[in-house]
Amino acid sequence: MSTTALPASAWDDESSTSGRTVRWILAVLGLAILAFLGAWLLGYIRFTTDPRVLEVKALQTEAQKLFTENGGPTTMPEAEAAVAAMQAVREKMEALPEPLQRQVGRGSGFRATMQARINAYFALPADKRQAELDRQIAQEDLMRKAFEKANPNGWGGRPGGGPPGGGQAGGGQAGGQQAGGPGGGGPGGGPPRGGSQDDQNRWRKGMIDSTSPQQRTQYAEYRRAMDARREQLGKPSPWGR
Repeated sequence: MSTTALPASAWDDESSTSGRTVRWILAVLGLAILAFLGAWLLGYIRFTTDPRVLEVKALQTEAQKLFTENGGPTTMPEAEAAVAAMQAVREKMEALPEPLQRQVGRGSGFRATMQARINAYFALPADKRQAELDRQIAQEDLMRKAFEKANPNGWGGRPGGGPPGGGQAGGGQAGGQQAGGPGGGGPGGGPPRGGSQDDQNRWRKGMIDSTSPQQRTQYAEYRRAMDARREQLGKPSPWGR
C-alpha cells in the first residue's frame, strides 16, 4: 500500500504552527514565573515567614517592653527611648508591602499596650483607681513632651501632631476608632498613614472585631473615668480627640 507524500509547503506550515505553539507556551511560562516572583516579593506568596516580618515583630516586642514593664516610662530619658522605639517600628511597618503589614498585625502593639493600661486600672480596688489614673496622666504628659522634642514639626511634619491616628494618649476612641498616642498607643498603633477613608474604616473594623463586648465595655468605663479625672485636674488630653 502506498502513501501520498505531503507537499513541502504542508510540512513548512506544520513546522511553523508547532514553533508558534512552543513559543506561546514558553511565553506563558515566562509570564507565570514573573508573576510568581512579583507576588513573592510583595508578600502575597510566602512559604516561610518573611525576615522583614520577623524583624518588625521583634522590634514591636522590644518597644512594648518599654511601655509595659515596671509601669512604663517615668523619666524623660525613658520616654525618649520609648518614642524612638515606636518611631522605628512605625517606619519599618510602613516600608513593608501591604500583605506583609497584615502579617505583622497593624495595631497589635496598640491593642496590647492599651489593654495593659486598662487591666492595671481595673485590677485595683475602687479606692486606689484614681491614683492609677493620676499616674497614667502624668505618664501621658511626659510622653507628649518626649514626642514634641523628637518631632518639633509634628509626626511626619504635621504641625502640632502627635503620631498619626491621633486619639487620646492611652486611648483613642472606644471599640477601635482612630487611636494612637504614645501614652497608650504603644508601638505600631494607629491607622495607616495616608490611607483612604476605606483603609481607615477597615482598620477600625479590624480593631473592633479583635475585641470582645466586655473589653469594649471596660474601655468605655475607663475612658469616662480618665476624661473626668483630667477635667478635675484641669488637664485636657495632650493628644486631642
